Amino acid sequence: MSKRILMLTDADSFWTRRYIEHVLLPEGHQVVVFPIWGDQGTNAGFYRQHGIKVYQDRHRMPLIRHIPRLRMWVRIWLNGRSLRKLGPFDIIHNHYLSRRDLALGQALARAFPKARWVCTFWGSDLLRASRKALKEMGPYLRRCHAVTVQSTLHEELLQKVYGEAVTRKTVLVQFGVTVFKEIDKIEETMTKAQCKAHFGIGQEQRVVCVGSNASPAQHQPEVLSALAQIPPEELSTITIVLQMTYGGHDEDYVRQVEEKAAALPCRCVFLREFLDGEESAKLRKAADVFILAVQTDAFSASMREYLYAGAQVITGDWLHYPQLLESRIQTTHFADYDELPSLLVSVLMSPIPHQERERRRMELGSRYSWEAVRRDWLATYT
Repeated sequence: MSKRILMLTDADSFWTRRYIEHVLLPEGHQVVVFPIWGDQGTNAGFYRQHGIKVYQDRHRMPLIRHIPRLRMWVRIWLNGRSLRKLGPFDIIHNHYLSRRDLALGQALARAFPKARWVCTFWGSDLLRASRKALKEMGPYLRRCHAVTVQSTLHEELLQKVYGEAVTRKTVLVQFGVTVFKEIDKIEETMTKAQCKAHFGIGQEQRVVCVGSNASPAQHQPEVLSALAQIPPEELSTITIVLQMTYGGHDEDYVRQVEEKAAALPCRCVFLREFLDGEESAKLRKAADVFILAVQTDAFSASMREYLYAGAQVITGDWLHYPQLLESRIQTTHFADYDELPSLLVSVLMSPIPHQERERRRMELGSRYSWEAVRRDWLATYT
């Protein structure tokens, strides 16, 4: 049965678009989006095409603009009043959680008492939030109907912070991976060498992708400094790819990455334009190794895409992926950046056997495609 759903989320995120495209639209649900950080129009064409209403916050509060706390609560009240006029809603779904947006979600849940209220942690909103911020979210999480997380580690953290009242309503459900299908399509028409050539990389070069975006949390300068320790004759056979296609609001960080890359005796390719599914698939297929040193990580979709495409993965040992252990998928770990040079050289000399690549591919596809996870998301709405 078609439902009317209000999503309080990042309107410009490709995760929001993919969630709507792969979970909500196939069920015929009607969607209203409340942009938690404003709307830059990134997904405007998609929203128009599918008749999705994107709420515009046009409230101006000149008299209280210098009183942040009061301004926040007044804005919540004003937006709640305006959103009620767009209702009723069957589902109120908070994505990427904060006290402010949960307060708005609660106001609407009270306005529409028959609606089901679901709250979804994306990852960094849980792992990088201060203890104070997490505590402030507690009263709302205890009142909602369901909380979703993407990792057993997240479940353990919720148990520690909120106790049984929240963990008993917590569901482990992940975002699906769209690029799996794109990788399958690319492999029907392009070789690995052709995928490398698409990015201007010679087929004799080994391709090492470092990080998945331009956020300082990716720690790309530290990785590049470590790779500088590889002997120049060895490093010259490697092309390093830095995908800086989003998260690049810190210009000082981007400059630091560029400076570190320029000092290396090898070619570095910077990707700055957003990659659609097809382009992402070509990059994943071109890669020999993916290095992930992100500060915290829920369960990187990029990492899963590289694994699916056959690349080897090196991660910091502070990142834990019990999901991969369940699937018997091995990655290489480093505890200190000084370990990276020898690890990378060793990994490049030890390709994954074809049979293991195929087994890994089947495991990932059966567990993490959108088709595999859709039913779990829909179950949170009942």
